[in-house]
Amino acid sequence: MSDPQQFPPAPGAQGAQPAPGMQPAPATSTPAPPYNTAQTGYPASTTQAGYPGAPAARDSGGLARAAFVLAIVSVALSLLSTALFRFVIIRLSYDMHLGANAISLYNIVGEVVLFLAYGVTLILGILGARRSRTLPAGIAIGVGGAGVVGIAFALLSGLIASAL
Repeated sequence: MSDPQQFPPAPGAQGAQPAPGMQPAPATSTPAPPYNTAQTGYPASTTQAGYPGAPAARDSGGLARAAFVLAIVSVALSLLSTALFRFVIIRLSYDMHLGANAISLYNIVGEVVLFLAYGVTLILGILGARRSRTLPAGIAIGVGGAGVVGIAFALLSGLIASAL
């Protein structure tokens, strides 16, 4: 323990001679491995072979928001149509003697417009869910689907009832 320990010179140091009894370090042309590869055994890159990289940036949800707003408008139109049917059309039919044909025409036109609005809401909701997977898209799908099924059932039951 009385002998002082001699360290080899750093690689690439010029003019440094190895200490007596020590061999010079071999010169390497390859750079040192990247940080943390020796400890984990994985390459230092952020992705591993066989796995996809980070997911692509998703849409900001504009289509989902549009579907959600259209769902709210469709429900509001449905409520307005029902209120107008109850208060205005029935009142006008008693005062002006419009008859059943005017009421049926109003009902069919209103239901077709609502069916189209709910159908567009459903389609936009599905497209919005595929792009952004947000809650408004799911709500639009639910409202649009329920509206389409409800109005289709109402139109079909009206046609069946009139045929009997």
